[in-house]
Amino acid sequence: MKYTVILFDLDGTLIDTNNLILSSFMHTLETHCPGKYTEQDVLACMGEPLLDQMRRFDPSQAEEMVKTYHTYNVAKHDELVASFPHVREVLTQLHEAGVVLAVVSNKRRLVVDMGLKRMGLDHLMSAVVTVDDVKRGKPEPDMIHLALDKLQATAEQALMVGDSRYDLMAAERAGVAAVGVAWSLHADELKRLAPAYFIDDMRQLLDIVQIQSARG
Repeated sequence: MKYTVILFDLDGTLIDTNNLILSSFMHTLETHCPGKYTEQDVLACMGEPLLDQMRRFDPSQAEEMVKTYHTYNVAKHDELVASFPHVREVLTQLHEAGVVLAVVSNKRRLVVDMGLKRMGLDHLMSAVVTVDDVKRGKPEPDMIHLALDKLQATAEQALMVGDSRYDLMAAERAGVAAVGVAWSLHADELKRLAPAYFIDDMRQLLDIVQIQSARG
């Protein structure tokens, strides 16, 4: 196999949390800054650590806004999350072929664990690194370094799959090959960043890792 370790972002990469994230942001912004921001303002900073995002909107209320967001996000999580095509089947094939899988996410462990369990992916992961585990989230490389340490793997063995520029930037800084996904809300931006790979279908990961696809 060309790569033996694959690190995944979670939201927008493995599970479709776009509706949940936008709904959580709009609830928070309407609670603290009514009538001031739109979904387009939110889309512009998706992928950053949450506190950094809230500081963009109102530094004086940022910490309270994070609390409001978390409460709403957890309450609505299972109602609003959805799956992306072929994710579970591909991750299962990779796992069965001996590829080591992990998640590196700028979200809290609570919601990361909720998402993985909801989509039936939790048992496939050999490591999960969240914003709770590091001082600096993506785009800094700390999460990737920690995941590789946990897995006793090198950067050369690994891929980082993500849907935002922060995923690709973190991968570059960690010396890991990056994979951008076309189902990102920022697909055009990802293409411009020229990751090592860009996939339109999760099943293409099997070709990259050089595992026979089971698709018909």
